[in-house]
Amino acid sequence: MKKRTGYKWLTPLAAVFLMLGLAGCGDKAVEQTASFAGGKVQQIQINTDGQSVKVSRSEDAEVKIRMKTSGELPAVLDGDVLTVNLEPASGFIHLKSATLYLEIPDQSYQSISLITTSGDIELADAQARDIQLAADSGSITVSGYTGTVEAATQSGKINSSLADPADIKNDGGGQSLKLTIDGADTGTSVLSAKSQSGNISVEK
Repeated sequence: MKKRTGYKWLTPLAAVFLMLGLAGCGDKAVEQTASFAGGKVQQIQINTDGQSVKVSRSEDAEVKIRMKTSGELPAVLDGDVLTVNLEPASGFIHLKSATLYLEIPDQSYQSISLITTSGDIELADAQARDIQLAADSGSITVSGYTGTVEAATQSGKINSSLADPADIKNDGGGQSLKLTIDGADTGTSVLSAKSQSGNISVEK
């Protein structure tokens, strides 16, 4: 009788674990997409937990966002401000290993802000009066940008074939660089890139 009682005790536990396993199997990540008319977007704000962010030029006049996730893609356009918040406090659960892809039309924006804790940031062919890039432990790569660049790391390195090596200053365990890349928006655009332990690369 004691053996049978023990068996009955284990059966509900096994059922619970089986249900949890089946529930987990249903939460498979699939690619979610969102798009907005480019003319309605002037400010872009993206905050991620561990996800990387890749920004590139759109082939049409729409701002497009895509990422593999088991939840919803929290992309919201409020006025002319497009916000994507993947932080845990947002109430959504997303894969930290995922990459958020952002495609933007060829136009100048008021501001672009990309912030991530441990993911990487890649910004290509984007222009705005104010660009803020920040990563705790990920690296930052910038290309196809013209204007003023202000880069700083706490322990990572800064690489740029556009700068004189003497312009890259050692600052404690990190480095800093202020660089002007000539172009149509040279006098009106400022890009700030900050990484605590990742590297920063700036190329044409």
